[in-house]
Amino acid sequence: MRKIYQTEWFGIRFDSFTKLDSVKIADEKFYEKFYEKFYEKFKSYDDLPEKYRQNKLGVARDLLNFVEDKDIILSIGCGNGIIEDYLSKKIGDNQKIIAIEPSRKNTKFLEGNKKVLLYHGFFPEIIHGVIDKVDIAYAATIDYCFDNKSYLSFLKSVVDYGINDFVLAEVIVPQNNTICYIKEKVKDILSLLGLYNSGQFWGYLRTLDEHMDFLKRAGFDKLQYGKHPDGHYWIRAKK
Repeated sequence: MRKIYQTEWFGIRFDSFTKLDSVKIADEKFYEKFYEKFYEKFKSYDDLPEKYRQNKLGVARDLLNFVEDKDIILSIGCGNGIIEDYLSKKIGDNQKIIAIEPSRKNTKFLEGNKKVLLYHGFFPEIIHGVIDKVDIAYAATIDYCFDNKSYLSFLKSVVDYGINDFVLAEVIVPQNNTICYIKEKVKDILSLLGLYNSGQFWGYLRTLDEHMDFLKRAGFDKLQYGKHPDGHYWIRAKK
């Protein structure tokens, strides 16, 4: 596992709305402030950077292959919903997309989509007792926000909910480079000593083997993986 830091996202500099913290991970208040800036800058999915849009649509097309024969599709941590918006236009009338997103400020573009049932909150609590059956679930680019303990707990909650087909989408792995690893460790130490500000502590990256290990420990026993068009990975886990 490797820590990652950022100073901007979507061309929005973090120091324009908050003080960067290289020790404490970006929290709910951070994201609320960020999304205020985000929706001031962008008014629709079409306004988003072209490379970002193409990468996300590439992920969505891969997911479409996984969900084509599934009736109840659950997205855990849908973000701005660009993937769900695409899928909703491609799936059959008998299929349903349920999307979960903690932040109420980050689903402005998706809220008008009548084919997506949107819940604001955290999995599994927000749908407990409401959604009993899920044929397949996926989570795109959310693994980075978990430390190891919370990551394993999250994956176990997926299994405990009775979800037997689960996809980690757009998994970003760290470069397998010893020099890069050493540099990052030195930055971590200097940041803790207050001698270096790497930027905002953003989360964690894990190797493919680390992800596989966590999925197995959570209870999944059938794993396969591949790459999206943008070069990031997908991992499909089944019981």
